[in-house]
Amino acid sequence: MKKILLITLIFMTSINLNAKKPKLVIGIVVDQMRYDYIDRFWEKFEKNGFKKLVNDGYFFRNTHFSYVPTYTGPGHASIFTGTTPSSHGIIANNWYDKNKKKSVYCAGNGDMHTVCNCNENIEDIESSDGKMSPHHMLTTTIGDEIQLFNPESKVIGISLKDRGAILSAGHSADAAYWMDKNGQWITSSFYMNQLPQWLITHQNNTSASSYLKGEWSLKNHFKHNLDSLFDANGAGIIKSTPQGNTILADLSLEILKNEKLGQQKSTDFLSISFSSTDYIGHQYGPHSFEILDTYVKLDQEISRILKYVEEHIGFENTLVFLTADHGVVSEPHKLQENKIPSGYFSSLQMKNELNLYLKDYFNWPAQITDENNYILSYSNNQVFLNHDLIAENLDIEIREIQEICAKFLLKYSWVKNSYTAYQMHNYEYNNSQHAKIQRGFNQKRSGDVIVALQPGWISKSYEKGGTTHGSSHNYDTHVPLIFWGGEVEQGKTYNRVNIKDIAPTVSSILGISFPNGCSGNPLTEIIK
Repeated sequence: MKKILLITLIFMTSINLNAKKPKLVIGIVVDQMRYDYIDRFWEKFEKNGFKKLVNDGYFFRNTHFSYVPTYTGPGHASIFTGTTPSSHGIIANNWYDKNKKKSVYCAGNGDMHTVCNCNENIEDIESSDGKMSPHHMLTTTIGDEIQLFNPESKVIGISLKDRGAILSAGHSADAAYWMDKNGQWITSSFYMNQLPQWLITHQNNTSASSYLKGEWSLKNHFKHNLDSLFDANGAGIIKSTPQGNTILADLSLEILKNEKLGQQKSTDFLSISFSSTDYIGHQYGPHSFEILDTYVKLDQEISRILKYVEEHIGFENTLVFLTADHGVVSEPHKLQENKIPSGYFSSLQMKNELNLYLKDYFNWPAQITDENNYILSYSNNQVFLNHDLIAENLDIEIREIQEICAKFLLKYSWVKNSYTAYQMHNYEYNNSQHAKIQRGFNQKRSGDVIVALQPGWISKSYEKGGTTHGSSHNYDTHVPLIFWGGEVEQGKTYNRVNIKDIAPTVSSILGISFPNGCSGNPLTEIIK
């Protein structure tokens, strides 16, 4: 009798565990969303978008990225792999390849070709916009782990940016769709040979140009003529307007409907990365009325997605998380108006002056030209030294030159710290600024010297307006994180958590393996 009861208990427990697994997981990433935007714009939001997520879900109010640089590529990769650039390998959007001696793109893959409905050709091998894949990402994502043991599950990623769609979905995804420079939805031959018919029909019925009519305006604050923007820049300009978020939300609803996500026994996964917030944020800055209006409109798009989920899949069958890939710094001009230390710097100046310093320091041989110098690249605040040239002309260890460069770079007022590759590889750091640099450092891909900037300093290219991100400071690392769905209890916490904790949390809820490079921990507030 006891044996029968035990078997029954195990069987019922198994049923309950299976019942708790959602049929659909939606990961929403808002590109360049500072943590404070939710509170700052709260009174402008309607009740069924951000407010619904916060009021009915669990809000982690002290969520941070634990590495630098805080860019779009590393951000998306870290969210969905549960680890940092030191492991997943996406150290920036672009980086200097030390073997190829040229810059590479985080999602670029020249072996692929564009798949689109461009000019009524379903397959277009001429366009470079689709020569993409996740092959630079060295670890698995949540979606990869879902499909390893549940091949009937569907995993799809979408974004206006290729890297936002691809790095979120992963290596095994059924599809990833993004927008080319002409405002067309495209993909790569990595995923498929032709677009699905439903997407071709949808695109023919709702072209990007159809969204660019009338004005984008906010009374007494700004007015932008969308027709003029379209005439001057083409349909791709939709990315730099709130309509970019609208067209992406429309695509997400089409995918949910036509791919029947959440309608089967196994769990489906959809990642949605809203990119217009980043384009607009870079151009106008976090204090602009344009960014306020963009988030008010994004709130409406999120409301539409949540409404569809509740009506067609069910709140109880869904898990949604919303976060961001990085924040953004206030424009230095704005900071200076408030007497806050900040400014603009020139990386070209740093590269040229460092190169001259090394030339004098080592009595540079006359036969070496400016085109063949000690520094191959200065990018992403990293110095890449010419190892071959140094070995040929100098009887000195590369470590010593790294230390000379690091010391020299400290002379600039905008440099907070400098670090050598030798430091990053040979020592282990835990909870300091050094640790953030180390988590973003990949021995094979990163440079010889890494520079950390003072708060409020950005590239001189933004001196005429706009701003950027990439630092280890709170304005770039602190982002919102909200979980919402049938099994998520309502609540909030100010305990510090990490972006890399998202993937193991979702994996725990689904009962699947953590991504293979995962270094985060499940959030017990969600899975208890």
